[in-house]
Amino acid sequence: METGVIAVIGLCVLLALWYGGGHLVNRSRGQRLFRWLEKGLDVLGGERESGWIGSPAGGARVNVVHAAPPFRRLEITLLVENREVPLLWLLDRLRGRRDRLIIRATLRSPRRGEVEVGPARRRQDQTWTRQEGPHGLAVAAQGPGAQRQVTALEPWLQAYGAHLDRFAWHKTDPHIQLQVNVAGLLGTPSEAFLANLQAAVGGVQHVNN
Repeated sequence: METGVIAVIGLCVLLALWYGGGHLVNRSRGQRLFRWLEKGLDVLGGERESGWIGSPAGGARVNVVHAAPPFRRLEITLLVENREVPLLWLLDRLRGRRDRLIIRATLRSPRRGEVEVGPARRRQDQTWTRQEGPHGLAVAAQGPGAQRQVTALEPWLQAYGAHLDRFAWHKTDPHIQLQVNVAGLLGTPSEAFLANLQAAVGGVQHVNN
């Protein structure tokens, strides 16, 4: 048998083994992440439905309606890092994409101020005011009451900013959008994480009503 053919067969076997192993790891990981999240969902109140995104290896999605204030409804998505295809896994690692928790929330009382938090970068829009946040984050704000919203968020950003990819607080629905590296949160009960988010957003409930 020619060397090239042997190499191709060997590569195929390696990829098949990698895929199988990655799928098993992701399945276990997805189940663990969902168990962590599920323990804190009662904090949000309301009614909820949940399901896997294809399978536990892909992640899960939870929808909460009639949620406790300050929220009205939330869509929570767990995305498991792609460990099944080596090239995609490498690309995600290079871009810093790991196991992610994404939350999109609708508030009962929208605010007129807007806040965006993420890795430091320059904004071209001069209507936004900018300041340094904890953990190397940049905080941008605009609109009436926006600085009060920033102040209310500061303790939450101090506690969880090291794991934050993006946080946005907008006037339009979904009012709250955030994405975090969920692996960094596993040492913290999800009840505390979600309750602290409620407190940070609800802390300015009286503003702009």
